[in-house]
Amino acid sequence: MTRIQHQRRQRRQGFTLVELLVVVAVVMLLLTMTFAAMSSALGIARQRATQATILKVHGLMQQRVEAFNRALDQMNLQPVINNLMRDIGISSSTTFKAYEILAKKQIFQNRFPQNFYESYLPATTTSYNAALHNQNTESAALLYWILTQSEIYGVAPVDQSDFSTSEVRDTDGDGLLEFVDGWGHPLRYYRWPTHLFRPGNATTAPGVVGPALPITLTSIDRTYVSVIWQGLPAPPASAGDLDPLARDPDDPTGELRRFVLNSAAPAAVLTFLENRFHTPDTYNAFLIVSAGPDNSLGLGEPCDYGTTTSPPSVPDGYIAGTPGTYTFFSTAPALGMLTVPPGGSTAPPQGRLASLLGYGPIQENPINDNLTNRKR
Repeated sequence: MTRIQHQRRQRRQGFTLVELLVVVAVVMLLLTMTFAAMSSALGIARQRATQATILKVHGLMQQRVEAFNRALDQMNLQPVINNLMRDIGISSSTTFKAYEILAKKQIFQNRFPQNFYESYLPATTTSYNAALHNQNTESAALLYWILTQSEIYGVAPVDQSDFSTSEVRDTDGDGLLEFVDGWGHPLRYYRWPTHLFRPGNATTAPGVVGPALPITLTSIDRTYVSVIWQGLPAPPASAGDLDPLARDPDDPTGELRRFVLNSAAPAAVLTFLENRFHTPDTYNAFLIVSAGPDNSLGLGEPCDYGTTTSPPSVPDGYIAGTPGTYTFFSTAPALGMLTVPPGGSTAPPQGRLASLLGYGPIQENPINDNLTNRKR
């Protein structure tokens, strides 16, 4: 071997700077791809865990709702009807059926509360710390209470051990456990999310066959609700037909419509129904929501009544005046209004009815990545 060949062989024993940089770049690329794959897998795992928790809670809630419905025929509704007649001040032989429907709604509200104005859960919990309480956790805490601490018409409470620490947590440290999603954020529970079905500022007479009310509701609109609520009935095929979403499942024959029409102040009575229960002539069923990976809910909170005094001075939806008389809320909130609409009303939303907090393109709306018990 010549001297020149020996020197060339010695020089090839190491790596050049360029070769080292190429190796480092390849390693970094592989690490980036690995981290991205792990992050995606973790996100999918959290999403699946959230869906599993929501469906589990949905099934347990549905059992209790069905038990409530079965027990209705044996309930003594007269005391509740008497209170409602006192509050509303309308009484005739033609209004009993409407009062019966409202009495059932009142009892349902009492058994399935969604905020502390409806049921003050801390009163039953000695470990409650009000200073640490976050209002946005209330519906998740009450959902847990309904399932684990409350017997509903023969359906026994669920044992707390049936839920894992990934499903239940005290996120605000106030001493009350809440259902959480896969990202550790509290779920939200809406009993009557009627504002999801009437989200615009265009108003029409409620979509029912019969005489028009002397007040209008916002139109039924599937644009936003369809993102988080699958399997909804299709809109009517012909103009003038009844939209199935413009009917309350508790009132299929329109008794409350006749009740309003027969009153001396239809607008005030409609507003009373909105404040105390939910938007009339609107489809509803309980909704459980996770804000998703971005933790941006895009909906009003279940504890929000949408008034300057939240909730109204008297949670029942009226303000007591002189003995035996009541003054209805007549301006706040506007019926069916979910937010300040484009160029429209300044009426505040009722978050407790699942009001949208914004419009805009559906792809950019925060509700787009929400997970719910109505979305598969």
